[in-house]
Amino acid sequence: PPGTLDMDSVALSICRDVKLLGLQGRSDDLEVERVLARHMGEIGFEQRRVMHLMQQLGLARECRTSLAVLHSLQNRNLEMGAHLASASIVICGKMSDWRQAVQILRKMADSSVERNTITFNAAVSACEKGQQWVQA
Repeated sequence: PPGTLDMDSVALSICRDVKLLGLQGRSDDLEVERVLARHMGEIGFEQRRVMHLMQQLGLARECRTSLAVLHSLQNRNLEMGAHLASASIVICGKMSDWRQAVQILRKMADSSVERNTITFNAAVSACEKGQQWVQA
């Protein structure tokens, strides 16, 4: 599809820059927001493009960066949507980052974003991988 290569390049650039800043695993939202604004400003925050970015972040196992994308969308008053949130929860599950998965689930509830079977299953899977049976 048109723009796919551009999105792949943008996703790789975002991952690289976040790692270069030493932000992987830390929550410095302001710096991550700057990286996202710089790169996403080039292509826009259209939902189809953001979903492609989330897929690339999932392949790269970039849980923190995917959360920053969601945060950035909220800062811009753009709809997070169940698909984007679920994608982030799945990424967190791959990383066994159950805390972030539960945090996204809570943000969805706070933002009145519909949670569905896929979302809950992804969150339960993340908790299971992190051996957090009570959270699951």
